[in-house]
Amino acid sequence: MKIGLLVQRFPYGGAEKYVQEIATRLVQNGDDVTVVTSEQQDVDDSAYMFEIIRLPTVLSIGEYWFWRGLEDILKLKKFDIVHANTYGYYHTDQASRLKEKIGYKLVITSHGFHGTDLYDLKRQKIISKNSSFGFLRSLYDDKIGFKTLLRADHLIALSKRDAELYRKIGVRDEKISVIPPGIRDVFYQKEFDLSLRNKLNGDPLLLSVGELSWIKSQSIQIKALSLILKKKPNAKLFIIGRDRTELVNLKLLCAKLGIEKNVFFLGPIDDQTLYSYMHACDVLIHTSLAEGLSTVLLEAMACGLPFVTTPAGGNGYLSEETGAGVIVPFEDETKLAATIISLIDDKRNLKLLADNGKNMSLQFAWNRIFERIYKIYSDLTSSDSSLVDHS
Repeated sequence: MKIGLLVQRFPYGGAEKYVQEIATRLVQNGDDVTVVTSEQQDVDDSAYMFEIIRLPTVLSIGEYWFWRGLEDILKLKKFDIVHANTYGYYHTDQASRLKEKIGYKLVITSHGFHGTDLYDLKRQKIISKNSSFGFLRSLYDDKIGFKTLLRADHLIALSKRDAELYRKIGVRDEKISVIPPGIRDVFYQKEFDLSLRNKLNGDPLLLSVGELSWIKSQSIQIKALSLILKKKPNAKLFIIGRDRTELVNLKLLCAKLGIEKNVFFLGPIDDQTLYSYMHACDVLIHTSLAEGLSTVLLEAMACGLPFVTTPAGGNGYLSEETGAGVIVPFEDETKLAATIISLIDDKRNLKLLADNGKNMSLQFAWNRIFERIYKIYSDLTSSDSSLVDHS
């Protein structure tokens, strides 16, 4: 098969890692795969075993980047399958608009509904900030976004929550598959740095993983830590992730609260080091305002690291269905701090969450997830596309 995978800013971000895993396995499977993405600085495309085509952005409205040449590439490559990733982006809308004209089957993974979710939180007064063009959200959904989804040949939902939204706009059940993202092999290892916990020298050791941005809301974690320190004076918070917009603001907040010595910004790190941190720490904190389904929660499960999460996207469903984490409200540092303290003090419950996570994580291995995605591709290109498995 000839397969085109479309995604915004490869290789950065959760959707981009999702695409990388699929593309790598397609190559290993002997398929012809191309990743079509935007131009990025300081990226070595020769490090990947698949073709990458980077298109320039000629205009942007917030995160909506208009790429030059996408239609030409889609015509030239003659893909059997185009798999567009992320709802609310130009490349997904364009791939949907052109599918009949060019003649490929279209699969879309929405990776959540970030803009819609943030708009709803703003309306509920849970947050005061919104994306720059949030006022256009309902207009975009009705006039463009939902039509994009309805034209797709198949939709992949990362969680039941996405599937519910697909159905709400009128997508038929047979066009929907609920398939979570996978856990990379490195997180199933048995060996890790046993000495790291002692080197970190804190109690409890709290971990946060994700790009530093207001949508990930690391500021709430820092505010919660200032409350935790009143009862747990040796607590430490390790924040891992590439800075998007917030590093300076977060450091200023730490200084304002007088907790600079208890918060550590480690920047982006390799998977092996992240794996060791997950085994060294006591709790993973994830306070995102909008998600599809957070891969880092799945990776924490494989490492036996209990998590505390907001109900963003499919994260609340994951917590309830696996018993590996605890849900807290959005933007509530008091509740977040109390929940973490309660977990740390209840070693029996902490171990139960860890064991649940490890046991459930096996079903999320990337090889298993890829088989389900590949079956969709195969069925769509077969003579009888009604065979698509939507379980």
